[in-house]
Amino acid sequence: MQDREMTLEEHLTELRQRLMVALATVGVFFLAGFWAARPALDWLVRRAHVRHIVVTGVPEAFFALIKVDLILSLIAASPVILYEVAAFVLPGLSASERRILMLIAGPGLVLFLLGMAAGFFLFVPLVLHVMLDFVGPGISEFWTLSNYLNFIVYLTVPFGFLAELPLVSGILTRMEILHPSLFRHYRRYAVVVSFLIAAAVAPPDALSMLVIGSAIYLVYEVSAVVSRVVYRPPTPERVTLPEPVKEGGHDS
Repeated sequence: MQDREMTLEEHLTELRQRLMVALATVGVFFLAGFWAARPALDWLVRRAHVRHIVVTGVPEAFFALIKVDLILSLIAASPVILYEVAAFVLPGLSASERRILMLIAGPGLVLFLLGMAAGFFLFVPLVLHVMLDFVGPGISEFWTLSNYLNFIVYLTVPFGFLAELPLVSGILTRMEILHPSLFRHYRRYAVVVSFLIAAAVAPPDALSMLVIGSAIYLVYEVSAVVSRVVYRPPTPERVTLPEPVKEGGHDS
């Protein structure tokens, strides 16, 4: 804790130092992990299950390696980045705000990575299967390497944010912004929306749609359970009663 309030220049200096530490950490992992980019890229290509993945420009394969290496570096450096952000923000927060931030930071990162992993290992193969079903006879699959990598990123990152919903619901409930009854009220709509999303991304068979729709709806139910667990009903100690108005002209 600091004994005095920092000036704007001191805040900017600290921010620059912490940004430099975070960027340097990413850079170290980027340089040290470049050897792992090629095996990781080869593994991703093998999982595509298509006949050919092509490059349409001279630097495309190089930039694909750079993209894979950068993603791996950000994942590896994420604890350091999270620490630097927390160390910069925490001194200016109240005690309750610090507790909320600490609840979000560690578990939030774990949930985000787990959500991305679920999106990659479960949903990417299913969506690829759907896309390949549209390839008719006499048509060969030629995907560009950059488009394939972008497809993976765009499909896995949203599931990382989806996995954050239980944590967010718990935080909003503790802040008295969200009430558990809302989950009960909108449950039927959540079922419909979950399976509409599943119908859009799942292969055209009932089992796949059931699996994906159930997974999305499960996140909703987990969020509802978390909200009920952390909810604290108002108590007389937490209710502030108005002070009685004293009438003028009467002596006690």
